[in-house]
Order: sequence, then C-alpha cells, then structure tokens
Amino acid sequence: MIGTSQTFQMVRNAVRIEDIIGEHIALKPVGKELLGLCPFHDDRRPSMHVAPQKQIYKCFVCSAGGDVFKFVQNYHKMTAGESLRYLAQRAGIKLPELNANPRRQEEATIRQKLLEANAWAMSYFERNLQTSEADPARKYLEERGLTDESIERFHLGFAGEKWTAFSDAAVRAGFSLDVLVNAGLVKKRSDGSPFDIFRSRIIFPIIDRFDKVVAFGGRIVPRDDGAATANADEGPKYLNSAETPVFYKREAMYGLNAARQDIINSKVAVVVEGYMDVIACHQAGAKNVVATLGTSLTVEHARALRYLAPAAVLIFDSDDAGRRAAERALDVFIREPLDVRIAAVPDGKDPCDYCMAHGGAAFKEVVAQGRDALEHQWSILGGRMTAAGSLHERQAAANRLLELVAAALDSGSIDPVRRGLLIARLAGLSGMGREDIVAQLERIRSRPTRGGSAMEGDSDEPEQATAASPYANIAISAARSSAERWALGCLLTDPRLYASVREDMAAGLFMPHGLRDLAHGVIEYLDNAADVTECSMADFLGLLDDQRLVNEALDAQADAEKGERVGDKLLDAVRWLSEHRHEVPQTISEDVAALADPATETVSSGGSGGVPAIDELMLPAARKDTRHILGPRPPRR
Repeated sequence: MIGTSQTFQMVRNAVRIEDIIGEHIALKPVGKELLGLCPFHDDRRPSMHVAPQKQIYKCFVCSAGGDVFKFVQNYHKMTAGESLRYLAQRAGIKLPELNANPRRQEEATIRQKLLEANAWAMSYFERNLQTSEADPARKYLEERGLTDESIERFHLGFAGEKWTAFSDAAVRAGFSLDVLVNAGLVKKRSDGSPFDIFRSRIIFPIIDRFDKVVAFGGRIVPRDDGAATANADEGPKYLNSAETPVFYKREAMYGLNAARQDIINSKVAVVVEGYMDVIACHQAGAKNVVATLGTSLTVEHARALRYLAPAAVLIFDSDDAGRRAAERALDVFIREPLDVRIAAVPDGKDPCDYCMAHGGAAFKEVVAQGRDALEHQWSILGGRMTAAGSLHERQAAANRLLELVAAALDSGSIDPVRRGLLIARLAGLSGMGREDIVAQLERIRSRPTRGGSAMEGDSDEPEQATAASPYANIAISAARSSAERWALGCLLTDPRLYASVREDMAAGLFMPHGLRDLAHGVIEYLDNAADVTECSMADFLGLLDDQRLVNEALDAQADAEKGERVGDKLLDAVRWLSEHRHEVPQTISEDVAALADPATETVSSGGSGGVPAIDELMLPAARKDTRHILGPRPPRR
C-alpha cells in the first residue's frame, strides 16, 4: 500500500491542486477554501471542497476525497503510476528511474525503443495513404463511407506491396532491424534477410489510452471485382501485430484511446467486433464504442471496462457464430460487477453499415434496447428446450445458468446485493422458487471444508472478551470508534506527535472491522519516514491505493481537528485503546437488535453489577467536551 514518496512529493510540490481541479470543474472561493460541483456524483448543490493550504479535496456528500493524485486517478480512471506520469508531464518534470534494477532498466529502454519505432511507422503509413499506390485503399474507405476527418482521427494508413519498402525506410530513419523485428513490424527469413509483415494493406494503428502506438492491424485492399485479396499468398483478410513487450492482445482494445472519456461520461461501454465498426460508430456520434482485436472477450477486457463504466453492451452478429460469441462473453463478464447487456444490429448488418445507413441515433437506440445478458442466454437455451421438448434438456439449460452464477459467486467478485439480484433474476427466468435456486447454487458450489481448529500461539489479534450486555457493547463500540479515529487523525494532523506514542502504537490496538487497515498504513508511513517533520496529510493520501482508506483518513483528521489539545487527544486515545485491548465488542447493529428484543434483560447503568454509562467509557479529553466524540460530522451541503 505504501511506496516510495520522494517522486510523488516532488511532483505534488510542482502542481497546485486548485489549478488541476479547476480545469475540470468551476470553483469559487468560500473562506479559505474553494467550492464546486462534485464530478463524482450527480451534484446539484456544490459539495466539493478544495483546501489549497492542505492540498486536498473532499466531497461531504459522496465522500470522494484525497490529494491531487487521487483526483486525477478518480476523474480520469488512472492508476497511481499513470497519474504520476500525467502530472509530471503537466509540470514539465522528467521522472527519474524509480527502479534501479539493471534488468528493469533494460526492459524500460527496450519498451521505449519499440514505442518510438511504432510511432514512426504510423506516420510512415499515414503518408503512404496519400500516394498514388494507395488509390484503391482510399477508394475502399470512401465507399465504406469514412470521411477524411475520421481517417485522420484514427490515423489510418497504407502499406505498399513491395516486400522491403517499410523496413528499408525505417533503417534509413535510424531504426535497427532488431528493434523492427521486436516491434512486430518486420520478420527475418532463414538466411537473415528481412521482409515487411504488412504489405498491400490498409493500416489501423492500435493506440493505448495514453496515446502510445502499441501495434497495428492491416486489412487486405479489395480488388475491383470485390475479392478480398489480390493474391492467395497475401494471407488473411485481417492481420494483427504479434504480441510484443508493449502489446498484449488479451488486454488491448481498438479505439479505447478515443472512446475512454465518452465511456466514462455515458457510464456505458459498447463493444463491437471490428475496426471499421468502431470508426463508423464514432463518426456517427456514438463515441463510447471499442472493439477487441480478433480475440474473444477476456477477463482483462472486462476489468478494463468495469474500471471505466458500470455497464457494458456487447454487440454481436445474430448468426450462430454471434450467439456462440455472446455465450463465451457471458462466461467472462458475469464474473465482474458489470451490468452486461447483449444487443444485435437488425437485418443482419454490421454496426458500420448500420451506422452509415441509419445514423448514430438509430445505433444508440439499438444499444439502449440491449437485453440483460442472463435473459439473452435464457432465451437461447429456452429456444433449444422448446425445440427438443425434453425434460432432461430443460434441466440442462437451467443447470447451465446456475453454473454461470455459481462460478461468479465462487470468484468472490459478486457482492451480497448483486448475489440477491442474480438469484431473483434466475428465479424469474426459470420459474423456480428462490429457495430452490439457493439450494441448487449451494450444491454446485459445495467444496470439502478444511478440518482442524484455528492456529494456536501468539497472535496480534485482541483476545475475545466474555460476552457483555448489549448496552456495554454499544458503549464500548462508540468509545472505541472515537478512540481509533482520534489516534490516527491526530497523527495525520501533526505527524511530529508520533514520537510520543511510538512505543505504544500498534495496529493490533485497532479492530479488524474498524480502522486497522488505515492504522497499518499510518504506522508504516511514519516508521519509514526519513524526517517525520516533512510528512503531511497530502503526501500520505497520495500513497494510498484504496479510496475507502482515503475517506477514513480524511474523516479521522477532520474529527481530530475539532477543538484544541491534539496532543492530549492522541495520548488519551492510545491509552484507552491499550487499556481496552481485550474488549472486542460485537457490531453495534447486533447490539441494537438485542436491545429491541423484549427478552433482553435491562441492565441499569451505575448500579451494582451494572454497565458503565457511555459517558463513563469516554476518553478523559472527551468528557471535557463531548462534542469531540459525538459531535456532528462536517455539514452536508
């Protein structure tokens, strides 16, 4: 979770969070802070606060928050490393080599050379498309309805028919044959002589989401008689680059660089099958469309799309091949928390021809009418059952759907809410009762359980306490929650205080269902700091890769900053956590339910054998001013 911070701090110091966020949303001054509409939920009243003096932001409605890196990651759907490169480039900072491993440095150098070769190749192919040799290619693109603007936007090009035209030009430009071979642009014969991989083809550059050219696809230029190829030995109709250190087919998607922001804005990713389909859809105004590269949809594709949008619509042909592709896709996508729908273009057309004939609005309507993936699958299986009329085949179809859902549940990617929705959907589709569905799923998922007891010996986990009454558990839970927030919030507010509690501070003081994960991060951050006086909240937030922890850190600091005596709060909190280390409460929800049970014995507070009142369990500093523990959260605006 925590990594080297010097480079992040250097870039953070070179940018201002108010400038970066201000480029994405309108901000207006409110006291010492700036206020704007939060881009992470449907905000109608400005609720995002930007604190320039702290270099952090926080939305008090949806709880989005963090430093400038977190904003870039959440807004642009980038990883931490990607946000670092993005902001470093904005600030004009050349990033140092972060990994001193010689092998990794060599790999980075190779990757850079391949990317440079690909970028040069794209320009070469683009220039070729304007030559007389490329007249048939331009004619084909024009007949398919592509405009000059679309051709330029997607950097379409042309590879001539000569066997070494490209490689000769690339070598003259300074690229070695080894680099060209490793980039998947050139091959060598057994005698060592080179030849170009792409010949007599329209070229489709494959560009990643950072606008780096990673590979190419090529389509044979049709002959005047409509044949796909001029010569039988010219290979398949479509040819893609082989995998290289910068190109992995299982991960790459065509058009993602152009579609990424529209997918984020529309909250829907549309997946089609071909290069021309993507370009035609974008040209018609449907710009949230991408395509796979001649491969079936993979787990990597599903995860990439899930990161950009909560829903995906898969466009397949309505023939048998399309139905098989849809079934394979369902196997993959149901394992991810995506709302997956299946759609088919009417009249057997592909998306390119449909968009050219009917326009983008009609295509968007096709997308909007996509069917739920399970319903789509059930309709196919139901059709088979009706045709066969066999009870055995009907059961087999139901089992097929159950196996899909069971596999998704086993993967751990299905949360309880989605699980309930899937079970309800299965019940509705199959006509089976929910109880029968659940029983079948459990039978499919049943696995031998490991025997034996829990490991014995020393443990960092607090010992389980003797059961206490619900009143005691609620009181302890409330006090513990406050103590955990105070301890971590005070350290994040003033990291210099860590020296006063270093010997007593341990992640084991915090509950697993409380702030233990955050405690691990804070302790590791402060223990590894070369100079604790240089530590800051913004620096710490930039090193977290879990938005839940970011929100917990922001809430803890806000709680600790209320009132005065941050140092006293810290000492009181750590002391209380140490003294109550062995008192593990149940969850408060369980205790509230117990209190609502008439059979629960009422225990008076303060009497013999009674339970301490909540204020008796509060920390000493809290008893001086109870607002510090039970005071309201920052106002929602």
